[in-house]
Amino acid sequence: MIKFSDFSFTYSSQSKPTLKHINLEIKDGEKVLIIGPSGSGKSTLGNAINGLIPHSMEGKTEGSLTVSGLETKTSDIFSISQKVGTVLQDTDAQFVGLSVAEDIAFSLENQMVPPERMKKIVLDTSSIVDMGAFLKQSPGALSGGQKQRVSIAGVLVDDVDILLFDEPLANLDPAAGLAAMRLIDEIHKKTGKIVVIIEHRLEDVLSCPVDRIVLIENGEVTLNTDTESLLRSGVLKKAGIREPLYISALKASGSDISSYKGTLSPVEKLDISPFKESLLAFMKEHEKKPAVTDTEIVAELDDVSFSYDGEKDVLSHVSFSIRRGEMVSLLGKNGAGKSTIASLLMGIIHPDSGKILINGKDTSGDTIATRSKTVGFVMQNPNHMISHPMIYDEVAFALRQRGMGEKEVEKRVMDALELCGLEKHWKWPISALSYGQKKRVTIASILVLQPEILILDEPTAGQDWRHYTQLMRFIERLNKELGLTIIFVTHDMHLALEYTDRAIVMRSGELLRDGEIGSVFADKTLLDNANLRVTSLYELGSKLGLDEKGIASFIRTFIAAEDNAEEKKEKALSSAPPELERKETRKKRNGKAKEEKRFGFGLSYIDIESPIHALNGVTKFLVFVMWLMITLITFDLRILLLLLVISFGVMKLSKIPFKRFLPLMCVMLGFMVMNALFIYLFSPQQGPLSMGHRTVILGPESMNYSLTLETVIYLITVSMKYLAIFPMALMFVFATHPSEFASSLNRLHFSYKISYSVSLTLRYIPEITDDYMHIMHAQMARGVDISKGVSLLDRIKSVSKVLAPLVLSSLERIDTISNAMALRGFGKNKKRTWYMSRKMKVSDYLSLLIVFAILLVSILSRFVFGVKFFYPF
Repeated sequence: MIKFSDFSFTYSSQSKPTLKHINLEIKDGEKVLIIGPSGSGKSTLGNAINGLIPHSMEGKTEGSLTVSGLETKTSDIFSISQKVGTVLQDTDAQFVGLSVAEDIAFSLENQMVPPERMKKIVLDTSSIVDMGAFLKQSPGALSGGQKQRVSIAGVLVDDVDILLFDEPLANLDPAAGLAAMRLIDEIHKKTGKIVVIIEHRLEDVLSCPVDRIVLIENGEVTLNTDTESLLRSGVLKKAGIREPLYISALKASGSDISSYKGTLSPVEKLDISPFKESLLAFMKEHEKKPAVTDTEIVAELDDVSFSYDGEKDVLSHVSFSIRRGEMVSLLGKNGAGKSTIASLLMGIIHPDSGKILINGKDTSGDTIATRSKTVGFVMQNPNHMISHPMIYDEVAFALRQRGMGEKEVEKRVMDALELCGLEKHWKWPISALSYGQKKRVTIASILVLQPEILILDEPTAGQDWRHYTQLMRFIERLNKELGLTIIFVTHDMHLALEYTDRAIVMRSGELLRDGEIGSVFADKTLLDNANLRVTSLYELGSKLGLDEKGIASFIRTFIAAEDNAEEKKEKALSSAPPELERKETRKKRNGKAKEEKRFGFGLSYIDIESPIHALNGVTKFLVFVMWLMITLITFDLRILLLLLVISFGVMKLSKIPFKRFLPLMCVMLGFMVMNALFIYLFSPQQGPLSMGHRTVILGPESMNYSLTLETVIYLITVSMKYLAIFPMALMFVFATHPSEFASSLNRLHFSYKISYSVSLTLRYIPEITDDYMHIMHAQMARGVDISKGVSLLDRIKSVSKVLAPLVLSSLERIDTISNAMALRGFGKNKKRTWYMSRKMKVSDYLSLLIVFAILLVSILSRFVFGVKFFYPF
C-alpha cells in the first residue's frame, strides 16, 4: 500500500512547497491514474513514491509517506527500489544497456545475481512483454512501443510490489500508445500489483480501465474519484485537462450525460441510442465542408528518393506539394520518413533522385544558409536550439550572423518578440522562462529571418492541454496574420485534427495518403497501415451507422464545434504589429550540388559475429595494452612491419566493412604526413643523429636540409608506429562491447563504478554525435557557418553555438541516467555481477600468448641486444 499522510515537499531551490498536505491512499492491487496540468506537482508525487525524493532530489519533507510498509524518509533509495519499479518518461535516456537483454538484466547485475540464473530470468521476463525475439538488438533501434516494453521488463525482473509509469505515452505514436496501455493493463491483471500511471493524455489512458483517478492542482489533491464520476463532473477543462473527444462531442450536441445511466468509458461500451438523435441533428445543422486552398504552390517534392547509406531508401518516390498559407500535418510513426522530408526541405540533405522545388525553382544548388531564407525549422526540444543566455541576443543571433545593422536587428527582433508575446521580457534571461515560453523564443528566432515556410517538429510534445492550446492558437495567429505556410512533423492526432485541414501520411518512406484531414481520419485501413489509430469521434460516427464519407463529415463538424467553443472562452488577442516585411529576391547559387558522401565518422561498437568479436573483453584489453607497449618500445622496422601485417589481418578477421575504417584512416594518414613533415622541418638531422651515420641522397653534403637515407628510414619508422597502433585502436573500439569491456576492467580489479562509467561513455557516443548533428543543422539553418569559406576564428565561434545546447542536453541526459540507475539499485553493493561476462577460451589464451611473445622479442631486441633502429642498408 502507498499512504501519504499530510505530506508536503519543498524543493531546496524554491521557497514555496510543490506538494501541499497530501492525504492519499493507494491500496494493494489498485490501478490509479494521476492527472494534472504541467507544474501541478504530479511528477513530484511520483518521485516521492519511488524514493528520488528525498534521497536524490534535495528539499524539505514534512508529514509521512509509507510505501509497502517503508517510511521513505528513513529508508534508502535502494530499499524503496525493491518495492517500486519506475518507467521514466524518456525511455531512451533510461536505457543503460547496449542490448535489450543487458538492459533488462541491469537491476539483477546490481543484486549480484549469477550470470546463468540472470539469463533465465531475462528470458522469462522478456517473454512477458513479448520481446524475447529482440534480446540481442540495441534498444535505440527499436520502435517507441518496443522501447516501452523493454523499460517495463527492466522493472519486472525485480518482482516489485508497485509499478510506477511517469508519462508513458509522451514519446509514442497513437497505435504504440494504445498497445502500451493494453500491456500495462494485462500486467496489472496478471500480477495484481499496484499500478500508478502519471499522464495528462486522459483519453489515451482510458482506452483501458482504471480503478481511480486522482487530480492534482497546485500541489494539492482536488479530486479523487472513479472514471465515470470524473467524466460527468465537468472539472477537466477547468483544470486544464483535455476531455475525451467523444465526451466533448456529446456535450456540444446538447446531450445530457449527467443523467445517462450507462457506461461512458471506454467509448466502445457507450450506448449511442440516447444520444443518436441530438448528435445527428447537430451534425446536420453545423456540417463543415472540406476546406479548399487554391493559392500558389510554395514547396513541392517531385518523385523524391533518398538513402542515408546508399543502399536502403528511407524515402521512395515521394511526390506532394504545399500551397502558400496552408497548415499541413506530416503524419506517421517513428521511422516513417517525416524527419527526412523536413531535412530535405531545409536543405540539410539533398535527394538522390527527384527534385525539390521552392516557389517553382529547383533547389539542388542551395546551401542550408540559402534555403533558410525561405524555410525555417523549429526543433522539438527548445534547449537544442538555444545558445545564448538572454532572450534578445538569442532572437537577434541569426540576423547578426548575416551582418545586418544593429538598428534593423532591433526593429526585427522587437517585432518578432511582440508577435510572440515576449516583448515585455526582452531583457530577461532565458533560464527564467517556462518550457512553453522557451518554445516561443525559438519560434521568434526563426521568424526574424522572415521565412515563407515554417516547419515545427512535434511542437506540442511534453505539454499539457492548456499550454498546448495556447501554443497552437499562437501558431494559428502566425499563419493568419503573416500568411506563413506551416508544416507540422508530428504523430499527435489531436493536433492534426484540430489545426490542419490536410494531412500527408507516411509509412516506411512511402506516401500513403495526401488528403483532407476528415477523410484521412475516417479511413481505418489507412490509419492501421500508418500505425496510427482511429479517434473516439470515428467510434461515435461508426455507432451512428455513418459510412466513411459521413464519418469524415462528422469528425470535421465536431472538431470545428470544439474549436469555436474554445475560441469564445479565450480573451481577444492583442493587436498585431505591422506585418514583417518580406524580401522576394532569393540569392541563387550556381553549380551542381556535390554528391552526398555515404560514410561517416562513427566511432562505436559494431555488432557482428566474428573471431575477433568472440574474444573475451579481458583478452582484447590486455592485447591492446601490450600492443601499445610494443609500439612504444620498438623502432625496429621488422617488428613494426609484423605488427602492421597482424593489424590488417585482424581487421579482415573482424568482418567489419573497410568503409567503416576508411574515414578515420584517412584522418590518421593526414596526421601522419603532417607529423613527418614537422619532424623534418624542425629536426632534419634526427635520422642521422639516431643511427650514428649520414648518407645524403638529395642536396649538398653540407646543407642542413639535405635529405638523407637515415632521415627517410627514421620517418618511415615513426610513421609505421602510427600505422601499427591506429588500426588496432579502431578494432578495440569497433569490436569490444562496452559492457563487456566494463566487466573486463572490473575483473582486472578496477572499481565497477569506474568501469561502468567507461561503458556508458562508449554507449552514449553515438547518441551525443546524433544530438550534435541535429543541433548543428538547426544552427546552420539560422546562419551559423562552419564551412572552409570562413576564418578559423569565426568557425570556432560558430562551433561554440552548437556546443552550448549540446552541453545542456547532455547534462539533462546525465541527470536522467543517474536517476534511472539509482532506481534500479546501482551503487548499493560493493560488488556486482555482469550479464556480458564471459569465460576465457583457448583462443583468448592463444591470442595473449602470441602478443606477449612479440612484446618479449621487442624488449629483448631493444634492451638486451641493443637494437634500437633497423637500418637495412
